[in-house]
Amino acid sequence: MSKYLYTFLEFVAFCLLIAFSIILALDKSYSFVVLDGISLWLACVLPSLFPYFFITACLSNLNLTGKFCAKLSPLTTNLFKVNGSVGYAYFISLVSGYPVGAKMVSDLYIGKVISNNEAVRASALCSTSSPMFLISSVGAIMFKNSLFGILLFLSNVLSSMIIGIIFSFYNKNDKPTKIQGLSFQKCDNLLYESAYGSVISVLVVGAIITLFYLITELLFNLKILNGFIYLFSLVFKDTEVAKGICLGLFECTKGLKQISTAPMSLFTLPICAL
Repeated sequence: MSKYLYTFLEFVAFCLLIAFSIILALDKSYSFVVLDGISLWLACVLPSLFPYFFITACLSNLNLTGKFCAKLSPLTTNLFKVNGSVGYAYFISLVSGYPVGAKMVSDLYIGKVISNNEAVRASALCSTSSPMFLISSVGAIMFKNSLFGILLFLSNVLSSMIIGIIFSFYNKNDKPTKIQGLSFQKCDNLLYESAYGSVISVLVVGAIITLFYLITELLFNLKILNGFIYLFSLVFKDTEVAKGICLGLFECTKGLKQISTAPMSLFTLPICAL
């Protein structure tokens, strides 16, 4: 282990001990923060993600994707410099959102369906939020405006395609591989395995949201983010929006929720897209 890595790990351990001490000293306060994170996950994220996680898990476990990927190959090869299997992963990412797209890319790479360079390009492309989350949870529930959610989803799709095209120049001399017998892991019990995988995925998302709720609350209590909030409030003339941007840089759901409490303005949609 290098000296710099060891020093970094010591610093991380020190920060964790400080965080543990603060949480221990203010246990009641942080218990409510954790509860808020779980409540947001239950109300907004779980209903919008679980059905799509389950459906896409069933599609993958059915192993009916070979022809679909072959038809997508001409488009994905020319536009994004990846083979057709990534086109399927992108479709699943658009339908299901985080973290299904990344999981699909991981499965394709581990299964040697795509090369290392294709995996980098695909990771940039298959990074989208689900339509249900943006349209229903963010638009209809947080902002009380479904059209706002639709515009947010369309901007999300467009930006992912633009980023995918930009990353097509990554090691551009490395050509896309050909699909040879695309197949995901064999499934013996479709209903059980699809449901089990979906539950684990959505629980992990909930745990990460709750964890970052806790981290951002610690940063606010230590006044570490005050300078950034002040700078953003000078630009956008609204402290709640400035606070939402800072929160969103750590965990997008909490950031969006915070921004939804501020009055709508010309900057609201671009900030939420960010």
